[in-house]
Amino acid sequence: MNKHRITEIICVVFLICFIFIISNDGNYSDKTVDDVINAVSAEINTDELSSFKKNKVKQEFGIDFAGVDSFAYYASDSVMTVDELLVIKLTEGVKAEDILEKIESRVKDKQVLFEGYAPEQSALLKNYELTYKDGFIFYAVGNDSADALSTFIEII
Repeated sequence: MNKHRITEIICVVFLICFIFIISNDGNYSDKTVDDVINAVSAEINTDELSSFKKNKVKQEFGIDFAGVDSFAYYASDSVMTVDELLVIKLTEGVKAEDILEKIESRVKDKQVLFEGYAPEQSALLKNYELTYKDGFIFYAVGNDSADALSTFIEII
Protein backbone atom coordinates (compact mmCIF):
# COMPACT_ATOMS: atom_id res chain seq x y z
CA MET A 1 0.00 0.00 0.00
CA ASN A 2 2.89 2.37 0.66
CA LYS A 3 4.26 1.77 -2.84
CA HIS A 4 1.01 2.95 -4.38
CA ARG A 5 1.00 6.08 -2.25
CA ILE A 6 4.60 6.93 -3.22
CA THR A 7 3.78 6.35 -6.90
CA GLU A 8 0.77 8.67 -6.61
CA ILE A 9 2.88 11.39 -4.98
CA ILE A 10 5.58 11.10 -7.67
CA CYS A 11 2.93 11.31 -10.41
CA VAL A 12 1.38 14.40 -8.84
CA VAL A 13 4.80 16.08 -8.53
CA PHE A 14 5.56 15.35 -12.21
CA LEU A 15 2.14 16.65 -13.21
CA ILE A 16 2.69 19.89 -11.29
CA CYS A 17 6.12 20.32 -12.91
CA PHE A 18 4.64 19.66 -16.35
CA ILE A 19 1.86 22.22 -15.85
CA PHE A 20 4.36 24.79 -14.57
CA ILE A 21 6.63 24.32 -17.61
CA ILE A 22 3.73 24.54 -20.07
CA SER A 23 2.23 27.65 -18.45
CA ASN A 24 5.57 29.52 -18.44
CA ASP A 25 6.16 28.88 -22.14
CA GLY A 26 4.52 32.08 -23.38
CA ASN A 27 6.39 35.01 -21.87
CA TYR A 28 5.20 38.48 -22.81
CA SER A 29 7.57 41.41 -22.54
CA ASP A 30 6.54 44.61 -20.76
CA LYS A 31 8.82 46.69 -23.04
CA THR A 32 7.31 49.14 -25.50
CA VAL A 33 8.06 49.43 -29.21
CA ASP A 34 9.74 52.77 -28.48
CA ASP A 35 12.04 51.09 -25.92
CA VAL A 36 13.05 48.50 -28.51
CA ILE A 37 13.48 50.98 -31.37
CA ASN A 38 15.62 53.30 -29.22
CA ALA A 39 17.95 50.43 -28.32
CA VAL A 40 18.05 48.89 -31.79
CA SER A 41 18.57 52.20 -33.60
CA ALA A 42 21.93 52.48 -31.82
CA GLU A 43 23.00 49.46 -33.92
CA ILE A 44 21.18 50.07 -37.18
CA ASN A 45 21.21 53.58 -38.59
CA THR A 46 17.68 54.84 -39.24
CA ASP A 47 18.73 58.42 -40.12
CA GLU A 48 18.48 57.77 -43.86
CA LEU A 49 15.22 55.84 -43.48
CA SER A 50 11.72 57.24 -43.25
CA SER A 51 9.17 56.27 -40.63
CA PHE A 52 5.98 54.88 -42.14
CA LYS A 53 2.45 54.49 -40.81
CA LYS A 54 -0.01 51.60 -40.77
CA ASN A 55 -1.19 52.01 -44.39
CA LYS A 56 2.34 51.53 -45.76
CA VAL A 57 2.87 48.40 -43.62
CA LYS A 58 -0.46 46.98 -44.83
CA GLN A 59 0.50 47.76 -48.43
CA GLU A 60 4.03 46.33 -48.17
CA PHE A 61 3.41 43.26 -45.99
CA GLY A 62 -0.35 42.63 -46.02
CA ILE A 63 -0.42 42.47 -42.23
CA ASP A 64 -3.76 42.43 -40.43
CA PHE A 65 -3.50 44.83 -37.50
CA ALA A 66 -6.24 43.17 -35.42
CA GLY A 67 -3.66 41.51 -33.15
CA VAL A 68 -1.05 44.29 -33.23
CA ASP A 69 -0.59 46.39 -30.11
CA SER A 70 1.94 48.82 -31.64
CA PHE A 71 4.68 48.91 -34.27
CA ALA A 72 7.47 50.95 -35.83
CA TYR A 73 8.49 50.67 -39.48
CA TYR A 74 11.47 52.36 -41.09
CA ALA A 75 12.37 52.02 -44.76
CA SER A 76 13.89 54.03 -47.57
CA ASP A 77 11.86 56.09 -50.01
CA SER A 78 14.18 54.83 -52.76
CA VAL A 79 13.15 51.60 -54.48
CA MET A 80 16.83 50.64 -54.83
CA THR A 81 17.50 50.75 -51.09
CA VAL A 82 16.40 47.58 -49.34
CA ASP A 83 17.32 48.61 -45.78
CA GLU A 84 14.32 48.20 -43.48
CA LEU A 85 13.50 47.90 -39.80
CA LEU A 86 10.15 46.65 -38.54
CA VAL A 87 9.30 46.01 -34.89
CA ILE A 88 5.82 44.80 -34.00
CA LYS A 89 4.43 44.28 -30.53
CA LEU A 90 1.53 41.85 -30.64
CA THR A 91 -1.46 41.94 -28.35
CA GLU A 92 -0.94 39.46 -25.53
CA GLY A 93 -2.04 35.96 -26.53
CA VAL A 94 -1.86 36.58 -30.31
CA LYS A 95 0.15 34.07 -32.35
CA ALA A 96 2.93 35.42 -34.58
CA GLU A 97 3.01 32.74 -37.29
CA ASP A 98 0.73 34.52 -39.78
CA ILE A 99 2.68 37.78 -39.65
CA LEU A 100 6.03 35.97 -39.80
CA GLU A 101 4.89 34.10 -42.92
CA LYS A 102 3.78 37.34 -44.61
CA ILE A 103 7.12 39.01 -43.89
CA GLU A 104 9.07 35.99 -45.16
CA SER A 105 6.96 35.85 -48.31
CA ARG A 106 7.62 39.52 -49.02
CA VAL A 107 11.36 39.08 -48.48
CA LYS A 108 11.43 36.12 -50.89
CA ASP A 109 9.57 38.18 -53.51
CA LYS A 110 12.04 41.05 -53.13
CA GLN A 111 14.99 38.64 -53.37
CA VAL A 112 13.68 37.40 -56.72
CA LEU A 113 13.14 40.99 -57.87
CA PHE A 114 16.69 42.15 -57.04
CA GLU A 115 18.57 38.92 -57.79
CA GLY A 116 19.36 39.53 -61.46
CA TYR A 117 20.44 43.16 -61.49
CA ALA A 118 21.34 44.38 -57.98
CA PRO A 119 23.80 41.98 -56.33
CA GLU A 120 24.49 44.20 -53.30
CA GLN A 121 20.80 44.59 -52.45
CA SER A 122 20.21 40.91 -53.16
CA ALA A 123 22.95 39.94 -50.70
CA LEU A 124 21.42 42.17 -48.01
CA LEU A 125 18.01 40.58 -48.58
CA LYS A 126 19.46 37.09 -48.27
CA ASN A 127 20.92 38.03 -44.89
CA TYR A 128 17.73 39.49 -43.41
CA GLU A 129 16.90 38.97 -39.75
CA LEU A 130 13.43 37.86 -38.66
CA THR A 131 12.52 36.58 -35.24
CA TYR A 132 9.75 36.44 -32.66
CA LYS A 133 10.39 36.76 -28.94
CA ASP A 134 8.11 37.47 -25.98
CA GLY A 135 5.33 39.19 -27.93
CA PHE A 136 7.62 41.07 -30.34
CA ILE A 137 8.38 40.48 -34.01
CA PHE A 138 11.70 41.86 -35.24
CA TYR A 139 12.56 42.21 -38.93
CA ALA A 140 15.63 43.99 -40.31
CA VAL A 141 17.51 44.22 -43.58
CA GLY A 142 20.82 46.06 -43.73
CA ASN A 143 24.53 45.86 -43.08
CA ASP A 144 24.05 45.97 -39.30
CA SER A 145 20.91 43.82 -39.05
CA ALA A 146 22.69 41.02 -37.12
CA ASP A 147 23.94 43.52 -34.50
CA ALA A 148 20.45 45.00 -34.27
CA LEU A 149 19.01 41.52 -33.72
CA SER A 150 21.47 40.88 -30.88
CA THR A 151 20.42 44.14 -29.24
CA PHE A 152 16.75 43.25 -29.73
CA ILE A 153 17.22 39.89 -28.02
CA GLU A 154 19.08 41.50 -25.11
CA ILE A 155 16.50 44.21 -24.48
CA ILE A 156 13.45 41.97 -24.61
